[in-house]
Amino acid sequence: MKAIFQVITFFGPLLAGTAIFAEEEPADPKEGHSYHGHIFNTGPRQAAVLIPGTGDVHLKISTKSEEAQKFFDQGLGQLHGYWDFEAERSFRQAAMLDPECAMAYWGMAHANFKNNTRGKGFADEAAKRREHAGEQEKMWIDGLTAYFKDVKADQKKRRRDYLRSIEKIVAKYPDELEAKAFLMRFLYDNHKNGGLPIASHYTADLLAKQVLEKNPHHPVHHYRIHLWDREGPSKAIDSAAACGPAAPGIAHMWHMPGHIYSYTKRYADGAWQQEASARVDHAHMIRYWLIPDQISNFDHNNEWCIRNLNYIGRVADAIDLSKNMIELPRLAKFRDVKDDSTYRSDGSSWKYGRQRLRDTLFQYEMWGKLLNLAGTHYLEPDNDSLKQTDHDKFIGIAKFESGDSAGAQAHLSSLEKQLGEEQEKQDKAVANAAEKARSAKKSDKDIENAKKSAERNFSKKIGELEAAVNELSVYAALNSTPPDAKKALQLLPKLGRIDKARRASLYQRAGNNDEAVKLAGEAVSSATNQVLPLARQVEILHQAGKSEDAKTAFESLRKVAAHADANIPIFQRLSSLAEGWGYPKSDWKEAPVMAADLGERPDLDSLGPFRWSPPAAPDFTLPDSKGSVVKLSDRLKKPTLVIFFLGKGCVHCMEQLNKFAPVQEKYAAAGINILAVSTDSVEGLRETLGTADEPFPFEMLSDPELAIFKKYRAYDDFEAMPLHGTFLIDTEGSIRWQDIGFEPFNHPDWLLEESVRLLSFGDS
Repeated sequence: MKAIFQVITFFGPLLAGTAIFAEEEPADPKEGHSYHGHIFNTGPRQAAVLIPGTGDVHLKISTKSEEAQKFFDQGLGQLHGYWDFEAERSFRQAAMLDPECAMAYWGMAHANFKNNTRGKGFADEAAKRREHAGEQEKMWIDGLTAYFKDVKADQKKRRRDYLRSIEKIVAKYPDELEAKAFLMRFLYDNHKNGGLPIASHYTADLLAKQVLEKNPHHPVHHYRIHLWDREGPSKAIDSAAACGPAAPGIAHMWHMPGHIYSYTKRYADGAWQQEASARVDHAHMIRYWLIPDQISNFDHNNEWCIRNLNYIGRVADAIDLSKNMIELPRLAKFRDVKDDSTYRSDGSSWKYGRQRLRDTLFQYEMWGKLLNLAGTHYLEPDNDSLKQTDHDKFIGIAKFESGDSAGAQAHLSSLEKQLGEEQEKQDKAVANAAEKARSAKKSDKDIENAKKSAERNFSKKIGELEAAVNELSVYAALNSTPPDAKKALQLLPKLGRIDKARRASLYQRAGNNDEAVKLAGEAVSSATNQVLPLARQVEILHQAGKSEDAKTAFESLRKVAAHADANIPIFQRLSSLAEGWGYPKSDWKEAPVMAADLGERPDLDSLGPFRWSPPAAPDFTLPDSKGSVVKLSDRLKKPTLVIFFLGKGCVHCMEQLNKFAPVQEKYAAAGINILAVSTDSVEGLRETLGTADEPFPFEMLSDPELAIFKKYRAYDDFEAMPLHGTFLIDTEGSIRWQDIGFEPFNHPDWLLEESVRLLSFGDS
């Protein structure tokens, strides 16, 4: 087992690409677009390599290429690990090696099962090659082709019919483990995404166990975890131990056991699994130059990992991982594709990282760090990931607790002003609605309904602002000189949804020990094995004069806090209590104990780094249009944006250059160079430039042999063609942001903002 863990971070060199498919090429595709149709434009364009640790799986397919079979099996394992993008890459590699391999296209269709357009396109390609397939393969292909035949048909029926097509394979080939594994997959997937409930979890579990009886290391462990994680997580503890080792090269297979351990309140074990997942992803992204959020579930895994780290008190690591998420390059996603001011932050590492960093610093009372980061790219408000209302509340509390009452009062005044403005808007909207209804001669009842409807449009925001004002006012009262406990007690019942442990502390500070003790007990009961509520309870019980109860709670805390950082404010406050109860003041925690049911775990460092770091940009030397030689490293005294474009024949590339040209001065003002690399020869570059000496305000270089395009992966290995690419390279020669694709990147203003943000973090 150790040997497997030691090699999973090794990846071989990229394979040289050649044109792959034997079918007729469409006439005159646009530059960068696939010769084989639009379904190949998106998805992986660079070749696959054989990656150790993608699962002990095998489904015999009709091919004379042993290597194609290996890549097919790799793709199959990646499908089992929900690593669909890389699965598609593996299946496409198999198709490159054997263009008539129908199951390679079946695999590509499965990797796009939730994308009707691409899924159907690949399923149709598989059907075209059906005559080259064996009998079992034809059953796989026919079932999937039928599923995609009419994508507008009833979804439940399509899914039910597809499940039955797999059942037929199981019935005819009872020894085929992959048929049973896929049946298990779709029993769960139809339940989660198709509205088809699992009639019996025990029956489904028996199916998975049939696979594991034949192959104990099969990645079907993944599906068992999904089966039980919300129904009875303890029933999948054995699969939680086996899931990662079943496919150690796939990050999601390390993540999934975190579900089981988190739901069984084993947060330290959950955090270990999620950290393992993050490390495998980091290694893969660094090796293959991927923007992190291109990997499905990466953001979800890391934000959950941070929550678990907080539950067990590993605050420094929670902060470190949160900051790393913020420092990652962002995907250019917009709510309005024509307007790059509408950046869509949902589901991004950046958004999760900012929220988790703020919450971690706030929960653990690290006021100085919270205030230091409040005006930086880490935590400045943007009214999307961090709203101004929340910013005023959290930073106001931090300032009150740090002794800066004047600074805090400014935030309270800001919230009161926002509340007043929103109430004025509401009053005006209600009055207008009433007037409109009266003018239309509506009944009194209809007029009241119109007023209530107008009022509801503002109710949520007003409620949030009122809760924020009340919460900050409590801290203002408790931090006044002298403290105004009466006012705090009047306001405390009006607070919004804050956690019970913090509410308990506020009640105690306001002098109501009975309510504080009651709430602290409820907080601990609802947050089993979490460090912070238990630490607050110890403090509250002690200050309430319940010394024996406090010591009993402290005994529980010593076990739960085995992994906690000792230098956190609340733990430092408890150190004197620990000394009084006969424990070492500096190290009162019990030593962590590893559970006996975890199986073999590798050293985390062998899986990859804890933090993502940008890959190194290859240096290059290329001629410009005048024949002068330009070396990239000579230009890296400043950060440099390198644009790879597809020559004078690409109309979209000219549009891109014409979009970047007007903002070149803004880039220069930000200290960023722009450099363009063309597929044109020097002579062709001169033709592109025309008679003007400098039609574009940046250097333009020639790479007709595509050597640098290939080094930067702005190249389709499958079809042997260049792709558009845009790269931000910092002064250390690291690639901080990139976009590679069939279309050029055309959001220069957004990219300037993103570049300034990324470069503000310095070396990652």
